[in-house]
Amino acid sequence: MSEGMVGQDPEKVRELARALENSASELESVKQTTGNAVWSFDGWGPNVDQLRGEWETQHAPMLGSIAESLTTFAQRAKANADAQDQTSNTYDGGGSPFAGVSTQGSANAGGGGDDDGGGPLDWLGDKAGDLWDAGGDAVDWVGDKAGDAAGWVGDKAGDAAGWIGDRAGDLWDAGGDAVSWIGDKGSDALGWIGDKGSDALGWLGDRASAIGGSFQNLGDSGMQLWDATGGAILDGEWPRTTEVLASTIRLGGAAVGVGLTAGSLGMFDPKVFDDGDPYAGEPSEVTAPRTPTSVSELALGVTDSYKAADGNIRITTIEGPDGPKVIVSVPGTEAWNPSAGDNPMDVTGNLVTAGGGRSTMSDAVVLAMENANIPPGAEVMMVGHSQGGMTVADLTSDSAFVDKYNVTNAMTYGSPIDSAHIDPSVSVLEMQHQHDAVPRLDLGDSRFPFLPGGQNEGPNHTSVTFDDPGSAWDAAGNHDHSENYPNSMANSTDPGYLAYQQSLRDSGFLTDDPGSVSAVDVHVGRKN
Repeated sequence: MSEGMVGQDPEKVRELARALENSASELESVKQTTGNAVWSFDGWGPNVDQLRGEWETQHAPMLGSIAESLTTFAQRAKANADAQDQTSNTYDGGGSPFAGVSTQGSANAGGGGDDDGGGPLDWLGDKAGDLWDAGGDAVDWVGDKAGDAAGWVGDKAGDAAGWIGDRAGDLWDAGGDAVSWIGDKGSDALGWIGDKGSDALGWLGDRASAIGGSFQNLGDSGMQLWDATGGAILDGEWPRTTEVLASTIRLGGAAVGVGLTAGSLGMFDPKVFDDGDPYAGEPSEVTAPRTPTSVSELALGVTDSYKAADGNIRITTIEGPDGPKVIVSVPGTEAWNPSAGDNPMDVTGNLVTAGGGRSTMSDAVVLAMENANIPPGAEVMMVGHSQGGMTVADLTSDSAFVDKYNVTNAMTYGSPIDSAHIDPSVSVLEMQHQHDAVPRLDLGDSRFPFLPGGQNEGPNHTSVTFDDPGSAWDAAGNHDHSENYPNSMANSTDPGYLAYQQSLRDSGFLTDDPGSVSAVDVHVGRKN
């Protein structure tokens, strides 16, 4: 505006109007942007609801009102500028006839006077400043609230992220546990399948083993019969009747066993006359063992072994001035089932020994002696009743056994040992009741078929026949080991018997000193 001009400079007023319009537009933009921010962020809860409520009811309307007022002021400013142009054009070249301008926007021409607003432009500027400050306050409030909301949202988002992370961790752990569980169950399933497969294979293996075992037993029985017949002839001896009969019975039973086992595909395996393999347990000490003061006490020592347990061998040691003496007490038959079981003192063992073979019972006695740790150099006496006597005769017919264990004496009673070829270095006492049928099962060493036999008794062989303890028809009484045989021995006046008893006393196998006696029991058995 020139120096002499009175009133407004229209261009300056129009610049103000444009500034007001721009400010109004910026406020509308701020309102729009802030409103979008308030409603678009992902938040919830009372603080967010309060923020949105205050924005909608207070601050958004206030910003809108300020923008509307700025727009109104801009329009008035442009109107004043137009009016000023019109006035200036009308009174061009002369001073203003007015002392001032109207309230539409004129100012005093002079510098005097007290105008409260300093003119329309100042008033508009003040109002615009007030409005701008109010808008700034609103924007600041919105910013503060938005910051608070953003912080709250951030906190909640952090909490949510933490919660999600925890849940994810839980899910991960659960997934890991599930995987482990599945792995464990899978492993268990595979293990179960493996176990069942192994069981099935084991079952099939057992069935095949049963069938194979029955055929092996048939082969062993056939070889035993061959040894008793053709083998004996090749060795220059005539077959013994008892050996041929016992081997034939065993072979027939083995054939029945093959039929039953193979016919049932191995599910039924009676093991008829299958002698299996021997075993012997660890020795157990006997408390207060019997003191062998006589031959009858030696027989009662065998009875003690009978009573101790099935399949029991008692080994007694006597410490004497000439070194230790050892007595091996072997019981007779304890099981009568043709199906071979754990106890080798049975029918199967009888048939093998009577047939001339080496029975599991004989081998088990050897194992028992090994386990008992018989003192080196000790003299050994073998004592047996019935089948136990057969076992004693079988072992003492083996020179290698006699030499290894330094066997010097053998005593049998109620035992069929006529066919045994006992080592001549062994001093034998053989006893029987007159009508005890068991010692006669060897038919007096009859040659097959039922031909008269020979005598296998050497110079060291003492045979004694006692009177029957009762009736000749009392088969059990005549074979009894617990009372009748010991009583017959104790009451015998047979010179050969008494001489043998004295020789045992002289050699240290009989003693009156209980303190010198110790004993162990060893369980023996058959593995099938």
